[in-house]
Amino acid sequence: MKVKGKVGDFFWAYGDILRSPYKITNNVDLRVLGFMAIKLLCDNKKLNFNFDYKNNFGIDKHFFKNEKITQEKFLKIIKNIKNFVNVSKNFKVDNLDILLDEQGFNILRSIKELSNQDFERVLDIYQNLADFKNFPKEEYKDLYELTITRLQDKNYKGDLLGQYFTQSSIIHLMCEIAITSIKNKNKIAIYDPTCGSGSMLLESYFYFKNNSKTKNKQIEVYGQEFDKRVYLLCNIFLEISGIEHYNIAYGDTLINPAFINGINGEDSFDFIIANPPFGVDWKHIYNDVIELMKQNKNFLVVKDKKGKIVTPKKSDGQFLFLLHILKLLLNERNRKDGFVAVITSSTLISNGGENSSECKIRRKIFDTGLLKAIIEQPKAMFTNADLTTHIWIFDTTKKQNYLKILKVDNKKEQMYINHPNPRNKMKYAYSKENIKKIARYIKLKKEIELVTKNIDISNICSINIASEIEKEIKNNVDIITVINNYKKHANNFCELLNKEIW
Repeated sequence: MKVKGKVGDFFWAYGDILRSPYKITNNVDLRVLGFMAIKLLCDNKKLNFNFDYKNNFGIDKHFFKNEKITQEKFLKIIKNIKNFVNVSKNFKVDNLDILLDEQGFNILRSIKELSNQDFERVLDIYQNLADFKNFPKEEYKDLYELTITRLQDKNYKGDLLGQYFTQSSIIHLMCEIAITSIKNKNKIAIYDPTCGSGSMLLESYFYFKNNSKTKNKQIEVYGQEFDKRVYLLCNIFLEISGIEHYNIAYGDTLINPAFINGINGEDSFDFIIANPPFGVDWKHIYNDVIELMKQNKNFLVVKDKKGKIVTPKKSDGQFLFLLHILKLLLNERNRKDGFVAVITSSTLISNGGENSSECKIRRKIFDTGLLKAIIEQPKAMFTNADLTTHIWIFDTTKKQNYLKILKVDNKKEQMYINHPNPRNKMKYAYSKENIKKIARYIKLKKEIELVTKNIDISNICSINIASEIEKEIKNNVDIITVINNYKKHANNFCELLNKEIW
C-alpha cells in the first residue's frame, strides 16, 4: 500500500534514519543523492528493476539464487547495475560506475552501513515516498537544489552542501535577450562550460522549446562538469527529461576543455550560458594554465606592453572562464555567429587600478568588440549568496561602438519582484514583464534615463555601473539645490532691502 506524501519527503526521512541510531551526519548528501539517482532512473524506466524488495525488486528469482538478506540482494543488483540499463545513446553507461566508487556516491557503503531492518526502512521510503513516475519533466532540474537545501536546513555536513544556485528567472532573462540573435538559426546548440547538475542547460532548453520564435528548432545541449557526482546527476536529468541531443563531458574545463574545437571539432555553439563559481582559487592549476597560454590554447591570451602573459588573481577563476569562452568565440577554425550570457560577481568589472591585471584583462575584452552589454542585478538573487552580480552579454551577430550598461535596481523604475518562494538569502526574482522590459532596454540603441547608459569603452578599463547610472541623479540634485538656494537668498535679500528702504 502506497504511503501518501509529497515528492521530496524522502530527503529528510532517510537522513533521520542515518542520524539515529547511527549518528551519521556527514556526507548524508552523497547517500541521499546516490539513491535518488537510481530512483530517478528506475521510475523513468531507464533501469529495469525497482525498490520493492518484498517482490525481489521485480527481477527474476533465478538472478538471486539463494540470497535471503535484503542487503545481499540489493548489493548484487547494484554491482551489476549496468546489466539493467535501458538508456539512449547519449547516456554513457560507464557513468554508472560513479554510483559505486569511493570518489563517487559509494552506494555500496550506504547499503552495508545499515542493519537489515533499517535498510528495509530506507527501501520502503524510496518505494513509497519518492515517486517520480509522473513528475513534470521541466522540474527534474530542481531536485538537486531541493535536496541540497533540505539537507542544509537540517544542518547536515557534506561535500556538495553550501552551493548557490541560479534561479530560473535569471536564466529566462538571459535566454530572452538571446532570442533575437538566434531565432533565425535552423538549430540551436547550447553550451555551459560549468554546467553543474544541468539546471541552466535544462532551463534554456525548455525556454526555447516553449517560445514561439524557437519552438520548432532542433535544440542540442552541451556541457562540462568537474565534480563527477554532479556530472552523473546532470546526465541523468538530461536523459530523463527527454532531450534527444545532449553531450555532457567530465573534466576540468579550464585545462582540459572537451569542446575547445566546437562540436565534434567542426561546429561552434549558438548560445553559451554560464555562471562560473565565484571566488574559487585556481592556484593548483596555475602552471598548467600558463603553459596553455604560452601555446595560445584554451584561453584568449592577454599580454602587457613587454609581452608578458597577464593572468587574473589566483584567488578567483571567473576571469579565466571568460577568457576561455572568448577563445571559443574567436576560434577561426569553426567560428560562426554566437551569443553569450555569463554571470559574474560585480568585482570583475570594477576591481583593480590602471596597472592591475584585472584592468589589462578588461581592456583586452573590450578590444574584442564582442561585449555588448552588462546588466547589474539586485542583491539577494541567489541562494547562500547575498551579493551584487552582473550579466555579461557578448554577441557576434551585431556590431556597435559602445557598451550598454543597465542597472535593474535603479531610482526610476523597479524591474524585479519579491521572490514567490524566498529562501537562504534569495529574496528577489524577475517577473515575465520584468524580463521582457529588460530585454527590450538592452536591445534599444538609445539610453533610458536613470536606467541604462551607453559608454564609450575605448579608453577605459573599469566601470562602476551604479555611479554611471546614478551620476545624472546626483547632477540633477545639485542643480535643483543651487536653484533653491538662489531663490532662498534672493528672497532674503529682497526682505532685507525692503526693510532698509522703508
